[in-house]
Amino acid sequence: MPTIKKRGYAAKNQSEQQIVTISHNISDFAAAHKKNFTIVAVVIAAVLILGGGYSLMRSMQEQKAAPLVAQAFESFSSANPDYAKALEQFRTVQKQYSSTTSGAIAQYYVGNCLMSLGKNDEALKEYQTFVSKYGSDKFLLGLVSERMGYLDLALGKQTDAIKAFEQSESLLGPGAATMELAKLYEASGNSAEAQKKYKLIADKLAGTTWAMEATGKVQQIASPPAVAPAKAAK
Repeated sequence: MPTIKKRGYAAKNQSEQQIVTISHNISDFAAAHKKNFTIVAVVIAAVLILGGGYSLMRSMQEQKAAPLVAQAFESFSSANPDYAKALEQFRTVQKQYSSTTSGAIAQYYVGNCLMSLGKNDEALKEYQTFVSKYGSDKFLLGLVSERMGYLDLALGKQTDAIKAFEQSESLLGPGAATMELAKLYEASGNSAEAQKKYKLIADKLAGTTWAMEATGKVQQIASPPAVAPAKAAK
């Protein structure tokens, strides 16, 4: 799971940087208050020990959680997917390792499993839970927003779907959400916005089937069918 490794490494670096910053601040304080130097030294040591221990704990949790996510993903994406089993597996990871990146990924797939099982209302609640707990992960949030857009469409909430797809596009760049937005704008008669989205796909995703379809749509919208002249009255 490349994403997990990258995220875990970044989180570790960030925690260590925060520890270094705290240590520097405390050192500056000690220079101005030499008589309290011994107390400050103890505080620095405590911060470093606790910070290092936290990083180590997160790393160990991630190492335990990542293989479990991989197993759950196998159940979800195999040739004969078992969504009920995958749901149980992902929920186990989310409960046991909720503070890890693997826990965030598991929360996302809990919603995906429920959506695949046709439990749209429950899936939407799980995606909303992701937003409240893991919204700082912009990449996963983009994927969740895209899924929420599809759910809103299924539930007949077109306005909410547009908002969700727009957010997904802003986080992930042109992709599936852009295509859905183009179709929604076209269906609602907003030709200007539809053409803008189709052109974005054609320009940024050249060589894909989406780009081919979008190019045709751009030309179609730009050249509406000619209206036949009215017959002269006799």
